[in-house]
Amino acid sequence: MADTPHCTFIVNPTAGRGRAKHLLPELETALKTFPHKNSLCVTTRAGEAVLLAREAAQKSSLVVAVGGDGTVNEVATGVCGTDAALGVISVGSGNDFARTVNASHNIDQMLRRFLLPQIKKFDVGKVLLTHADGKTEERYFFNSVGLGFDAAVAKKVSDIRWLKGIPLYMSALLHTLTGYKPHLLSVTSKQQRWARNYFLLCFGIGRWEGGGFELTPNAEPDDGKFQVCGITGNSIMKVLPVLPLVMTGKHGKKKCVELFDAQQMVVESQQPFPVHGDGEFFGMNIRKVEITLLPAHLNVVTQS
Repeated sequence: MADTPHCTFIVNPTAGRGRAKHLLPELETALKTFPHKNSLCVTTRAGEAVLLAREAAQKSSLVVAVGGDGTVNEVATGVCGTDAALGVISVGSGNDFARTVNASHNIDQMLRRFLLPQIKKFDVGKVLLTHADGKTEERYFFNSVGLGFDAAVAKKVSDIRWLKGIPLYMSALLHTLTGYKPHLLSVTSKQQRWARNYFLLCFGIGRWEGGGFELTPNAEPDDGKFQVCGITGNSIMKVLPVLPLVMTGKHGKKKCVELFDAQQMVVESQQPFPVHGDGEFFGMNIRKVEITLLPAHLNVVTQS
């Protein structure tokens, strides 16, 4: 990392249903008078931000993701484990990670914050996916990974092009409820092993997912553990009363809700299940996930 401050801004022009593309001229203008040396990169395809961030982390003290949770996931994947810090300008549809670090879409406000950044070390989640065809894949997540219903909702979100924010996720949720069936999951922790029918099973580093639902309301990104939320049951009708409570994080006392902490878990099933990470769809036909916490593995610009 260079001694002289250098910032790299990585813009996903499709983020926020194209909103980031419209903000690009404003960002370009603002960077002309930004005191620190800087570079601006615009992605052209999925996955490119990982490579750009990895390269940027070698020369920049700060690498900024300009986009939503998917963009943050890619940029953070390239930055984590290095000395560089992750910054966020929030221009996505869900912006759950941005809520955690109090990032906004206001370019002038965020550039002022980047001049004298307050940096914290956040935990990172690593997940090893085993697909139904036997192929394995390693991915990282920085806010949450979800198995089951919330992953199916994430897939539906990617198919809806005309909404943003809570209306987008509510529409996807209602569409996904039709015909959805829970999965019998076998869960192994360091202490025990069990099998239950799960409507969803979510591992949270941050409190929010799905555009503002507090599924893991007590999760803290720097406490060295996940908060895990499991919603159990065989019938969607029994689960439905819980869903409105998730919006405010008040679901923990319901009988079908499990909330507990973990650092490492393995989840598998004979019946393939969907998985998402940070709102990005990881796969529909997953048979096994191995989830591990990497404590204090990412430098992040935040504000209390």
